[in-house]
Amino acid sequence: MPLSLDDLRKTTSVSRKDKQRRVVPLLLETAPERELAGDFCRYFADLARHHKRQRDFSEQYLTERAGGDFKLARGLITAMMHFYTWESETFAERLSQADFESIANAGLDNPSALRLALFDYVSTAPRSGFVDGRERPEALELFSAGLGLEPGLVEELLYLDAEENALLKLRTRQDGQPFREPEAAEVVRRYNRLAIETLLFNCSEVIFGFGTTLPAALVKRIGFLSKELRIPYDLEYNSLGEIQLRLYGPIQAFGSPSRHGESLAELVFTVLALARRLAGGVTPVPAATTKGKKTAKELAPVSGNLENNVRSLTALVHLRDKVYWFDVAAVAHHLGRSAVEAPVIEEDISPQIENGEGLEMVPGGVIREAGVAYEVAYEAAAYEVAPKAFDPAAYYKQKEAARKEFDSTVEARFYEEFSALAREGHTAGWQVQREPEALALPGLNLLYIPDFALYRGDIKVWLEIIGFWTPDYRVRKLEKLDKLKAQGQHKMILALAHEIRNSFVEDAHGQPRELPFPAVPFKQSLRVTDVVNLLQKQFDDRADRLARAGSNQAELDKLRVGKGFVSEEVLLERLGLYNKNELLTTLQKLDLTADYIDAYGLCTPEYLAQAANALQTALAPTDKLTLDEAEAVLVTAGITLSSGQAETLVTRLPGFEVVRPSLFEVYVTKEGTILELEMPLASAGKGKRGKR
Repeated sequence: MPLSLDDLRKTTSVSRKDKQRRVVPLLLETAPERELAGDFCRYFADLARHHKRQRDFSEQYLTERAGGDFKLARGLITAMMHFYTWESETFAERLSQADFESIANAGLDNPSALRLALFDYVSTAPRSGFVDGRERPEALELFSAGLGLEPGLVEELLYLDAEENALLKLRTRQDGQPFREPEAAEVVRRYNRLAIETLLFNCSEVIFGFGTTLPAALVKRIGFLSKELRIPYDLEYNSLGEIQLRLYGPIQAFGSPSRHGESLAELVFTVLALARRLAGGVTPVPAATTKGKKTAKELAPVSGNLENNVRSLTALVHLRDKVYWFDVAAVAHHLGRSAVEAPVIEEDISPQIENGEGLEMVPGGVIREAGVAYEVAYEAAAYEVAPKAFDPAAYYKQKEAARKEFDSTVEARFYEEFSALAREGHTAGWQVQREPEALALPGLNLLYIPDFALYRGDIKVWLEIIGFWTPDYRVRKLEKLDKLKAQGQHKMILALAHEIRNSFVEDAHGQPRELPFPAVPFKQSLRVTDVVNLLQKQFDDRADRLARAGSNQAELDKLRVGKGFVSEEVLLERLGLYNKNELLTTLQKLDLTADYIDAYGLCTPEYLAQAANALQTALAPTDKLTLDEAEAVLVTAGITLSSGQAETLVTRLPGFEVVRPSLFEVYVTKEGTILELEMPLASAGKGKRGKR
C-alpha cells in the first residue's frame, strides 16, 4: 500500500506561463538521507534480533532521529514494514516442547482456547462466573496448577495474541525461510517508490509520450493490460506531432475522479518495466505535420531515466479538491536499482517476488513490477509442436502462454481457429495477420492499431474486435472509426459483442446511426465463418479473378507439359482462385473439364493414356494388383503421381476399378473382373468366395 497523503512529503507550485499546478514528491536522494535510512535499518534489525514486541516500538524515537520530521519518519516506517511484519508468537514458540505438548493434548494450543477454558473454570461453582480482584491471583494459581504451568506464564499466554505483544519478524519467502535484513539503499528505493505510488494512486489520467516513433510491441502489451484492468486508452498525435498514449479511468457520474488510480499506478509501473525490457525494435510511423508549424523533433530520453521507447510520462493528480500535473519521467530513475545496491543485487528481499523473475505473474494475467532485473512474462510462443518427443503438458502450457499475447481470450481463440481453417483451405483464401502496422493519419492527429489484418491477394481488410466498453469509451471509439471512414483509404470490418451492439448503433441522444464499417455480432466467441462470410460479401473480387483465370489457358498447357498433370493446389495458386467451385467454373470456361480429375488435378490426354497402358500390361498375366503394386507399376512406367493420390487416378481411368473385398484389402482390377478370394477361417473349414 502507498503512503498516506498526510505522510507524503511534496512540494506544489503554479506555473506563471500556463497557470498549471504541479506537484513533485520529495524523495530520498542525499547521503544524509541514506544514512538516516541506515539508522532505521539498524533499529528494526535490533528489535527483530532481540525479540522485541510491538509495545517496545517507539515511533517518537524514530521521529527524533529524523530531526522531528514526522512525515519522513512515518514514510520510512512504512517502507521498513515492506520487509518486516508484526506476528503473534505461538504457544509452540513460547513454551518448551513438553509443556506445549501437554496443553495441546488438552486442546489448548492457542490464546483463544486458553481464555475459553479459563472462563469455563471461573463459571463453575462456587465462583458462578465472577472473580473480583482479591480472588483473581488465587483463581489463576489454581487454574495454572491444573495445567502444570506457572501462573505468570499462563497470564502471559492468555494475551499472547494481543496487538501489543506481537513480535517483529522478517517476512518469509515461499519456502518458509526469512528474507535477509534490508540495506539502506533498498529502503531508500522502497520509500521513493511508495512516494511516487502515492501520487499515482490519486491520479485520473496518465500520458505516455513516444516521440515520433511507435513502439508497437509495447503498445500491444499496454492494450492487453488495459483490458485486464478495464482501463481505456487512446493512441494519437498531439499538437506537436508526437505520438502519445493516454490512459484514463472510466468516467463515472459519481465518486472520486481518482477512483481508478490504483489500476493506473499498476499500469504505469508495469509499462515502465516492459519498456526497459522491450527497448529496441520500434516501428517507424510517419511524422505528423501541423499547419504553420515545424515537424516535432525527436526528443532524447529524459536524462537517462526512461528507456528509448518512452520519452515522457505525466500524470493528472487530484489532491484534496485541486488538480496537479506530476512529471513521472523526472523521478522514474528512482524505480530502478541504483549503483549503491550493486553488492546486494544477487538476493532479492522484496516480499512481492515469488519466482526470482523480474515480472511476477498474478491471477488474471497481470504483470507486477518486481525489485530485480526486469523480465517480460509474455514471450511469444509458437503454436506448432517442436520436432521432438510430444509432451502434452508442455504443449498446452506453451499454447496458454501464446494466448497471453492477445488482448483478450476472444482474440486468441479467433486467431487460433482462423489459422487452422486457413491451413485447411476453408477461409476462401483469406489469411490472418496479428499485430498489423499502425494506421497513421497525422493530418487528423490519429494513430490507430487494429486487432488483426485479413488479406487475400492485393486486398487487405482490418478487423477491430470490440467487446469492452464504457459510455466514454464508446464515444471515443466511434470518433476514431468515423475519422478512418471519412479518410476513405482503409478497408475495415468490426466485430461487436452482442450485448453492446445496440449502444454502438445509437448516438449520444439515442437516435439511430449507421456504423462506420460493416460489422458482425458475436457472443461468447467470434466465429470464423461469420467473418469470412462478411469478407466475401463486402470485398469479394470473384468476377475479376475468374475473368483473369479464364484467360490463362496457355499457361495451363505449359504447366501440364512437364509432368503431364497439374495438382489442384498448384491450379488454385496459379489461377488466383480460392475454392473448388471457382476452379470448376474456370475449367468449364476453358473446356478442360474432361481432363480434370476431382481431388487430383488437371491431366493431359497423353498422361491418362500412358497410365492406362501401364496398368493394362501389368494386369495381363494376373487378375488383380494391390494398390501399392499398381502405384509401383505407374512409377516404373515414368508417370509422375500426385502425392498419395494413386487410387484417385485409377478410379478415373477407363476400363479399371478399385475393389475392396474387406476393410484391409484394396485391389486394382480390370473392369468386370470377378475375383476368387479365400474365405477367412471358420468352423466349417475353408471356402471360396467370389467378388465382382
